[in-house]
Amino acid sequence: MKKGMYTRVLTLTRLFAKEHLNEPIAFFWIMISPCALFYFFAITRQDTSYFLSNYTAASAWFYAYISSSVALFGFAFYIIGRRESGFVRSFIYSRESRAIFLYSHFLAYSLISIAYCGAFYPATRLPFGGYELKEFLDITLRFYICFVMFCILGIVFALPPINFQNSNTPLSIISFCMLILGVMGASRTNEMTDIINSGNPLMFANRLMAEGLEHNKFIVITILLTFAAAFSGTLKYLRINPVWSRY
Repeated sequence: MKKGMYTRVLTLTRLFAKEHLNEPIAFFWIMISPCALFYFFAITRQDTSYFLSNYTAASAWFYAYISSSVALFGFAFYIIGRRESGFVRSFIYSRESRAIFLYSHFLAYSLISIAYCGAFYPATRLPFGGYELKEFLDITLRFYICFVMFCILGIVFALPPINFQNSNTPLSIISFCMLILGVMGASRTNEMTDIINSGNPLMFANRLMAEGLEHNKFIVITILLTFAAAFSGTLKYLRINPVWSRY
């Protein structure tokens, strides 16, 4: 990457991150609601030894859900929205400008995802005992791999000619179906739900968070290679119609 291009990527990354964090509704649904649900489920379990259990295993579902929310309703949703804006449609018309846009967009939401992870950990870890830096770094790495995995789904979703106004509904349906199937699979095991959940990304994310990356090296390598291929394809095929294409 050229020096000038690197500077533009960082500048645009800062603007994208600032724009997202200025949206209070997004912060509530992605950050506050998982924390509230975490404590709600902990209280309703009526298990006095719950907070004596392993924190990573107890919180795995919530980290998986947060990573999927940032990837789908942040990374993917705002690719669709920003490519329709007048600024993007005026300047993102060459391969280099498209690369700057996508690198900045991904880097911004990578930082945002880590920020959400960093906020969820201190908000939920204390009842299980003191904070541990090594544990936090390990959880953050697992979380980021999960985020990258959901970004693959987000990239695939953003490639078709779908617009910002009608993209929220299918994204919500996808997220809801993953969550319901995952909960069904975790609470009631049967052959049908096991077969359906074998392709559920949320189940893979929960597995990565609970078991760690060392025990799932093949899945991690597959995620990274698939993301690299999907991102390279997006650099070439991302749909952006310049403003002058109407005339």
